[in-house]
Amino acid sequence: MKTRMFTAKCSQCGHRFRAYTRAGLLSNIREHMWKYHRKWMLARMKAGRLAGTADNPTVGMVLTAIAQGLPVALALIRLLRKPRWDKLEVAVSSFEPYMKPEHREIWQSIKAVKNIDIRRR
Repeated sequence: MKTRMFTAKCSQCGHRFRAYTRAGLLSNIREHMWKYHRKWMLARMKAGRLAGTADNPTVGMVLTAIAQGLPVALALIRLLRKPRWDKLEVAVSSFEPYMKPEHREIWQSIKAVKNIDIRRR
């Protein structure tokens, strides 16, 4: 019985890979990328970390918006979808014990509004 051979190509140099399993194929690609395209991989990871935009705010952006006030924070968080909101909520909630009382109130109100907003969608 013949098994299907998985094939792929490196996006940087065009090197071809073949393997009998998907896991093996991905392992080969990952090993090749780190060995021959290390700088590109690191630059890509750095770009992903720095990709904080209005659609994808970082924890620092949210904390700054909370410090600026409720309208600014709501405008920033309103565009988030549930998966990203869940991760961001956990991260910002870890800073909650260190927030000033007025910032903590703003954060609590944002969580309440966002939970209502997510249930509606």
